[in-house]
Amino acid sequence: MDTPNIVLVSGSLRADSTSDRVARWCARQCAQQGAEARVFTGAELQFPFYRPGLSEQDGEDGEIGGFVRALGRADGLVLVSPTYHGTVSGLLKNALDYANDLVAPRAFLEGVPVGCVAVGAGAQGMASTLTTLRTIGHALRAWPTPLGVTARDWADDGAAPTDAMTSEQRQSRDQMAVMISQVLSMAFVNATASARQRLAGSRS
Repeated sequence: MDTPNIVLVSGSLRADSTSDRVARWCARQCAQQGAEARVFTGAELQFPFYRPGLSEQDGEDGEIGGFVRALGRADGLVLVSPTYHGTVSGLLKNALDYANDLVAPRAFLEGVPVGCVAVGAGAQGMASTLTTLRTIGHALRAWPTPLGVTARDWADDGAAPTDAMTSEQRQSRDQMAVMISQVLSMAFVNATASARQRLAGSRS
């Protein structure tokens, strides 16, 4: 079985933010199910405002170029954004704008499953943020998973055993697990298709 590459992106600059912790938890779930997972925290996304060609100037070894290259290789994606005034963080939106530079082997994020998570304190703001994340995913030609998740009260694995968690924490974790399974089910298909294309190319 071919190993899918999953990229997880947190849109918060705050150290050890809930968004970062959610992204890392999701990465662990992906790894446990046989995928390779790479987390980009908000601290790694402090890019200049997007302008065409900047990632190419940065090169594959640069911070921007490396991020764009990771997006280009991703078989699946998870986006985690804090809720800022009813929408996604500018940090995350700017980072995703760099997907405009993806032209090969596919345009934008075509065919990539994307799980969307909104983190916040209020239900209305989280719902609006989640909708925006899914809209951005569609605009980038990706496939948002059927289930998107909101997380107001989050508990990490080690910090809170299941029997010590609140009902809201359990619900968020259960929903997150379902969302990850949806990302992975399509990511494994993408990874297999990519491997076959590389094999066919090597034989031609």
